[in-house]
Amino acid sequence: MLLACDMDGTLLDSSRRISERNERALRYFTEEGGRFSLATGRAPGAIRSYLPQLPFNAPYSLLNGSLILNEQHQVMRCAGMPVETKELIQTTLLEFSQIGCEIFIGDRILVCQSSEVTEQHMRTLHLDFETVSSNRLPDTTNWCKINFTGDPALMNQVKAFLKPYQDRFCMASSMPSFWEVTAQGVNKGTALETIAQNCGIPHDRIFAVGDSYNDEDMIHAAYLGFAPANADDGILQAADVHVRENDLDAVAAVVEYLEAHYS
Repeated sequence: MLLACDMDGTLLDSSRRISERNERALRYFTEEGGRFSLATGRAPGAIRSYLPQLPFNAPYSLLNGSLILNEQHQVMRCAGMPVETKELIQTTLLEFSQIGCEIFIGDRILVCQSSEVTEQHMRTLHLDFETVSSNRLPDTTNWCKINFTGDPALMNQVKAFLKPYQDRFCMASSMPSFWEVTAQGVNKGTALETIAQNCGIPHDRIFAVGDSYNDEDMIHAAYLGFAPANADDGILQAADVHVRENDLDAVAAVVEYLEAHYS
């Protein structure tokens, strides 16, 4: 079986740590033949410190499914973004001068406008970035994700403003101060399907756990979707099974459920 696991709010507790119980459960899961796949909106640099704790034995996805790496942490697929992404950025920043815009190109991060949320995001996750103006952006072929950042109330306006683009891009949010954009059809769900196919895992053996709206496609793509008790309301509704909250070892609870019902 294959288990795709979100990080923030799911695998990580409120202190952004992987509990000993979660780590033990994942090692047990893989030792018993399960395939573990991380599925996070984070960039490569933001997961590096966690790599020694996780028993990678399947490809995994970063940046909301736009970047897939193999078990040796080598890039298997970078989705890229269409050239009109530049227009989307310029138009949005012209309308909202207070928001930030982060561009993720594999392990490289560009910031073409900064907000307090952007500054806190880079500082908290210890991410290096380059500053670039919106009219001097590089080719979009290897872009993975863009992230608009700002006060949650303002971000609701940004979401409404970007609705006309939703038939050309995939948009989701991992927290109220983010609005994350990937290429059309690129999300955690399509990444999970690609990874399962690569591993030869049938649909009825694909499982996923996540807590935020950027996990919704993954929850639907899995045969059985799990949500921790702290998940957003929409994810709790979408999930098939609810488990303990992330501060009470949610991922260990998923492994316990799988052992009880699918071993």
